[in-house]
Amino acid sequence: MAESERLAGMVALVTGGGRGADGGMGAAICRVFGQAGARVAVNDVTAEATEATVRQLEAMGAEAIGLVGDVSNRQSAESLVARTVERFGRIDILVNNAGIGGRRAPVVELRDEDWEAVLAVNLHGPFFLARAAIPHMRQQRFGRIINIASLAALRVSLLGGAQYTASKEALWGFTRHLAVEVTQHGITVNAIMPGYTLTPLVMAHTSPEARDRIAQGIPSLRGATPEEIAYVALFLASREAGQVSGVAIPVDGAVSVLPGDITKRRQILGG
Repeated sequence: MAESERLAGMVALVTGGGRGADGGMGAAICRVFGQAGARVAVNDVTAEATEATVRQLEAMGAEAIGLVGDVSNRQSAESLVARTVERFGRIDILVNNAGIGGRRAPVVELRDEDWEAVLAVNLHGPFFLARAAIPHMRQQRFGRIINIASLAALRVSLLGGAQYTASKEALWGFTRHLAVEVTQHGITVNAIMPGYTLTPLVMAHTSPEARDRIAQGIPSLRGATPEEIAYVALFLASREAGQVSGVAIPVDGAVSVLPGDITKRRQILGG
């Protein structure tokens, strides 16, 4: 099958997929899905962000719409699924990519709102969206739910707070449990666990020296590109991945299997 036909006939909703060339993993996933033949609903919190990615997709010949919405709000999240189905007639792929890092502080200094804001976006959002999408997927006996978790789900976050680690580990737990519930209906549920990823935001806010220092803590000696995350999502979204469900795939240059002293790793990362 040609790469441009791998997702032919499928409809994907990607949250946090805006900002086009300035976007991160979500925008890259939208582009790769569009190149593979999917029709893509691009979600972000502003029209400007969604339209930047939609323009990219349309320029490559893909069909796309922009959907403004806050995934942490139940009604807004449910509306994203409803509007996708209204526009395209179905939803085959849900990528729960939207996420925030929140305030980095010790637990004793975290405010209630710090904790609640991160859990609302990173965990409640995927729950609301999956719950809304599953009835459509179950009816068509096909669906792919891909949750963008984090390497923090397997270890701890060295760059974020406890609320981020907790949200991503909980998302991994939700992924496993949901897979058991829905795989019998032809719906797979999987997680991707990115490590250090060279998004445009990271590139703009870290010096080459800082990036080199971080790379020394990675066995591959470099960070991942957003496209490398996107191509893992493409496989999980494909028809060929029908027997892959309830798993997490780290995209981290072997950090998840790295033995050694976490204190030393923290020193390498400058934390």
